Amino acid sequence: MTDPRFVDRARQDRRRKIKRIALAVLAVVVAAAVVWTIWFSSLLAVHDVKVAGQATYKPAKILRVADVPAGRPLARVDLAAIESRIAGLERIESVDVSRSWPRTISIDVVERKAIIWATVSGRIRGIDKEGIDFRSYGSEPSQLVEATITVTDPAQRLETTRSVATVVDRIGREDPSLRRQLQSVSAASKDSIELDLTRGRTVVWGSDAKGARKLEVLRSLLDLDATRYDVSAPDQPTTRQ
Repeated sequence: MTDPRFVDRARQDRRRKIKRIALAVLAVVVAAAVVWTIWFSSLLAVHDVKVAGQATYKPAKILRVADVPAGRPLARVDLAAIESRIAGLERIESVDVSRSWPRTISIDVVERKAIIWATVSGRIRGIDKEGIDFRSYGSEPSQLVEATITVTDPAQRLETTRSVATVVDRIGREDPSLRRQLQSVSAASKDSIELDLTRGRTVVWGSDAKGARKLEVLRSLLDLDATRYDVSAPDQPTTRQ
């Protein structure tokens, strides 16, 4: 005769085994449902696309270039591809595309800001702090400083233009009064930047190094009656009538 205790224990073991199997099956079903919901269903598909940070571009322009696939599950949207398309716009400095669950793609852009302008291939072009000409103007923009860069080598020209933009940007941020007197800038190299001020005055600035010190020295020199101020070596400045 079988001991009832062994029968009861065997029954309990079978129940535990069935329970473990059931839980495992349930876990697989739940995981499959989650995967399907995220990757294949329309429950978490793209419904909205939001654009932020644009200044001169209209949102419709960015949306058109972004070409976000409406209705595609959010998890399957290629964010890098969208960023690459938007980054191709000449006025875009940086772009970040992210998923905003449950159904939104968010596009945050930073547009380039023109610091100076120059004539490039017969066109008036705005140039940013990195020395990149990124937009055209129909006429000379009065809010920007004209830059004349006489360097022909492409790499050296970019480096020189970047140095000029750095100098003008610093002056604009740190000395608005001097910025209002600044009419144009010229450079034959990154180390030979010159500023054309009002009343026929010229400032030999040199390179973009030691910019804060050069500004400090120039403020004092401008009190002197002169037509040419040289702060290229700020600890040994000179003036000339």
